[in-house]
Amino acid sequence: MPAQCHAVFVMQFGTDRPVSSGIYGMVNLDGAPINARDARALGLSAGPAPHSWLVAGHDAHLPDVISSHRSNTGFTLFVGEIDEAQPLSDRLAVRRDIPMAALAEAALHRFGGELPAELTGEWSLFHRAINGRITLMQSAAQRDRLFYAISGRRLAIAPNLFTLTKLGWVNKKIDTAGLLFPLGRARVRAGRNDTTMIESASQIGAACSVIIDPDGSVVKSRASVLTDQPRWHGSYADAVEETTRTLRDIMRKKLSHRDVVTPLLSGGLDSSVLSWLCTDVKGEDARLLALTSVSPPGSQIADEQAFANLVARTLGVEIAPVFPSHDVNIYRPPDAILSGGSGPILSNRHCLTNALQLAAQAAGAKLIVDGTYGELSVTARIPPATPLRRLKAVAGRIARSAGYRNGTTTPLSPFHVRLAPHLIANLPAPILAAHSVTPPGLNWSPKNGLFGYMPGAEKALSLPNEFYPGAVRMSHPFRNIRLLRLFAGFPLRMLATNGADRGVGRFMLDGHLPDAIRLRRRGMPASPDHLLRLHRQAEAARLRISEFRYAEIDEWLDLDWLDNSLARVSAKVPTSFVQADEVQLTAMAAEFLLWWRKHGSI
Repeated sequence: MPAQCHAVFVMQFGTDRPVSSGIYGMVNLDGAPINARDARALGLSAGPAPHSWLVAGHDAHLPDVISSHRSNTGFTLFVGEIDEAQPLSDRLAVRRDIPMAALAEAALHRFGGELPAELTGEWSLFHRAINGRITLMQSAAQRDRLFYAISGRRLAIAPNLFTLTKLGWVNKKIDTAGLLFPLGRARVRAGRNDTTMIESASQIGAACSVIIDPDGSVVKSRASVLTDQPRWHGSYADAVEETTRTLRDIMRKKLSHRDVVTPLLSGGLDSSVLSWLCTDVKGEDARLLALTSVSPPGSQIADEQAFANLVARTLGVEIAPVFPSHDVNIYRPPDAILSGGSGPILSNRHCLTNALQLAAQAAGAKLIVDGTYGELSVTARIPPATPLRRLKAVAGRIARSAGYRNGTTTPLSPFHVRLAPHLIANLPAPILAAHSVTPPGLNWSPKNGLFGYMPGAEKALSLPNEFYPGAVRMSHPFRNIRLLRLFAGFPLRMLATNGADRGVGRFMLDGHLPDAIRLRRRGMPASPDHLLRLHRQAEAARLRISEFRYAEIDEWLDLDWLDNSLARVSAKVPTSFVQADEVQLTAMAAEFLLWWRKHGSI
């Protein structure tokens, strides 16, 4: 008989620091008792009796999304939400009121490795079969990260890579390719697969699954998610109506039972569409509080507050202006962000994102509604109709995917940061192989006259929506699989009926918001004082370089270039976001590597 799994809880690792949401587990595949010290390192409470496996789910803000189920075939732990639970229950011929974990287990037995393509929503899954076989799986749209490490017959699971490094038997040696992949541009990142910056640990990406047998053998697979869809034969008006219904249903499942609903509102098309729908789907007694990014008081920097206020007044929505405080460091993210990303981060707007987080937490919100990824469907710009213009558009996409910008003939670096010259000259073979291949999607063109899936869809699905441990989760309705699949079957010609420039979104808002919003053509930077903050804090960032040198960060990054670049930014406010980003992200990468040198694990 398999060893019993007690109800366990993720603790605080002996500190007040929040921990990442997701699945934590410790399994001795050979049935031996778990070392109590290993259990404590993962935050698991084993109780007085010895056990060969322990598993727990954690979510600081949404504990109701954790579900477990024990059956005569094994044990399942499910963390997350299912979009269409009732239709799936009917399809599987099970009761509609069974726990999410029981429904997920039934679906796992039916669909196996293709489950992420069938079980829409955002979730992570652990299943231990009666024979000891372990299945770990991620939804197509990633919710929480999921990492694992194996040594002999010992298996550890966590949603944060650095939690695994607290285990004495997990080798902390850095995998150079695994460290560089997240710092690369799209072409490089596409080749990352399951590597991490820790040589002895692997990640399970969106739509992926891993089966681990008691003998320690591992089988990996990935579900086919962005599949061809049947052609839509209705009218344009019908398509827009179905789009509105689908989006409203997606958001209702997320928001109708929340006490506080907090959409991010800029007054742009994406955020305005979602804010309008929030007024329909929120609970009757729920507070609707829109958060809008504004320039700091007294700065005289142009922002989008007037547009956001117009939307809020029209919809009768409460609105709160948000801006990062003066002393928030744009080059040096706090430790919670550095450690929470499970590797180097490229969040150049972390100052604003954290300010929005703090505002949402102060309001008691459990979710933030984010309009990112609208360009994949509702607010997409339709490709030009004529063959010549379409050819130019495709050529532009190919050039951008190769790293060319603004019509230049000099390609940018394959990385978002400036690596040390000796490292550039000796890049690991997996990085070189990834850069030599054009990943699927970058060479996109409509198929059979249908809209299909826009470039960037896979990237959108692969990003977890917890910014750092303990953060309020970001909800991204526009990346929902149901919505992407709906658009994949729309005829391209039909979508252009109302104009190629984001016509569907504009048509949706007709009669609901003023034309000053609905027909707005150009937005403003999301973080109004971004370039000025880079300029103002550059000299202080230069003072950090001596500490970077002492910690031998120049093993990875070109610190001479960083020093000179920060001096230029300090002397003059940058005008190019591309060049400014490279300087900022290189400094942030240095801060991350310094954090790693000092701490090694959290």
